[in-house]
Amino acid sequence: MGELIRRAIERGSLATAFGLAVHYVAFYLFGVPLWTEVIGEWIMARTPNTYSVWLLAQMGAWAKPFALTGGLAALGFVMSQAACFTGWRASMIAFGGSLAYGFLFGYPLGWETFTFWFPAWTMLEWLERKAVAPVGGRRLALQALMGGATVAVAGESFLRDERLARGAVKPVRLWPFAMPEERFGVGWVRKAVTQIGQHYTMSKNSVDPAIDPASWTLRVTVDGAQIAVLRYAQLLQVPRQQRYVTLRCVSNTLKSDLMGTAEWSGFLLSQIMDRAKLPVGIREVAFIGVDGHGDSLPIEYAFSDEVMLAVGMNGETLNRAHGFPVRLLCPRYYGFKNVKWMGEIAFVTKPYFGTWPKMGYTKEPLVKVASFIDKARREGNKVTVGGVSYAGSRGIKAVEVRLDGGPWMPAEMENPLSLYCWTRWMIELEAPAGAALVEARAQDGNGAWQLDVETPLFPSGVGGPTVRKLSI
Repeated sequence: MGELIRRAIERGSLATAFGLAVHYVAFYLFGVPLWTEVIGEWIMARTPNTYSVWLLAQMGAWAKPFALTGGLAALGFVMSQAACFTGWRASMIAFGGSLAYGFLFGYPLGWETFTFWFPAWTMLEWLERKAVAPVGGRRLALQALMGGATVAVAGESFLRDERLARGAVKPVRLWPFAMPEERFGVGWVRKAVTQIGQHYTMSKNSVDPAIDPASWTLRVTVDGAQIAVLRYAQLLQVPRQQRYVTLRCVSNTLKSDLMGTAEWSGFLLSQIMDRAKLPVGIREVAFIGVDGHGDSLPIEYAFSDEVMLAVGMNGETLNRAHGFPVRLLCPRYYGFKNVKWMGEIAFVTKPYFGTWPKMGYTKEPLVKVASFIDKARREGNKVTVGGVSYAGSRGIKAVEVRLDGGPWMPAEMENPLSLYCWTRWMIELEAPAGAALVEARAQDGNGAWQLDVETPLFPSGVGGPTVRKLSI
C-alpha cells in the first residue's frame, strides 16, 4: 500500500509539473490567471492574522511567494488523488477537481481551467498507459523535479514582482512637503509623520499591479453602465487639498503595529462627480481596484468631506506599493476599505460586498480605539512611557497609563496634526519597587474607552488592552 501511495504521489507530481509548465506559458502569452496565485491568494486571505503578520515580519518579500507554494500543493493533491486510480475514475477525479476549484475561485471552465487541468490530466493518462514507475536514479531525479517546481513557483513570483517594481512609474514631486519639526516626546514616541518607505503596506495579491498611467483609465459606472472615463492627466488637474491621515490595518493583533501616518494629497468625490445627476436609488459607492479588490461606502459618507481620492503621499505622487495612480482614503475605517490601484467607481442600487465582506468581515469596519506603547523605560524610581493612540476619525479625547494594575494616571497628549491622525502622548510615573508591566488605554472622541478584555480580530478588528514589559 505504501508503494502504491508513493507512486500515486510521484505520478500526480509529474502531471502537476507538466500542467503548470503549460499553464505558465499561457499566462505569459495570453494573460491567463495563474491557479497558483488564485489559490495562494485565497490561502493568504484566510491565514489567521497572528501567523500572517509573523510570516511577513520573518520572510519579508518572500512571504507571499511562499504562499504560492500552497497553491502548488493544492493542485498536486488533486492530481495525486487521481493517480490512485485508473481509467475513467482518474479522469473523473481530475475533472471534478477542476470543476470544484473553478467554482470555488470563480473560474468555471474557462481558459484558466483548461490550460492547467487538461495538460495535467493528459500527462497523468500517458504515465498510466506507459506504466511509468520511477526507481533508483529516476526517482531521485523526480524528487529533484518536485523540489525544483516548488522553488520555481515561488521564485517566478518573486522575480516577476521585482521586475514590475523596477519598471513601475517612479514618484515625482507633486507639492512642497517637509517632515514636521519634532518637538514632542523626542526619543520616546515615533515621529508624527511616517516616511514613505516605513509606512505599512498590505494587499491580497501575490504580485501587486504596476500601472502605466498612459493607458490607465478610471471608469465611472451606474449599476454596470459606464457614464464617464477619466484619465490620470485629468485627475492631476483637479484642485487638490493636503491632509494628514493615519491608516491602521485590520490585521493588527494587540501586539502588532501595522499603522502609519502621511500627508496625502487628493480631492473629494464631489469634485469629479455631481451627485445631483445620479439616478434616484443609489445606495452605495463601490471603489474597485484593477487587481479585483474592491469595497464600498454608503453614499452619504462617500460624498462627505472626510473621504478623499488620493494621488499623492508626503509630497510625491503615489508609488506602486501605496496604490498608484489613485487610491481611496476613508479614515473612519480599517485599511482594507481604503482601496488602492483604483480602476472603477461604481454607483450601485444594491449592496456591494467587497473582497473582505465576502469572507465574512463586517461591511462597517470602524477602527477600534487602540494604543501602542513605543517606549517604556525605568530610570531610578521613575518610569517614562511614550506612545500613540488612534480611533479613526473619532479622535482621541484622553489617554491614561498605569503600572502593574495600579491607579490610572492621565498622560500628556500632543495636539494631532489633523482630525484623522493618531495622537502621540507620554507620561512620567513614580515606579513602585518591582513594577514590571505598563498599561495604556485611550478614550475616543465619543467617550468610549479602549477595551480591557481582548475581543476576536474576526470579523471587525481586534480590541483589547495595551500592555508592555518595562525596560530597565
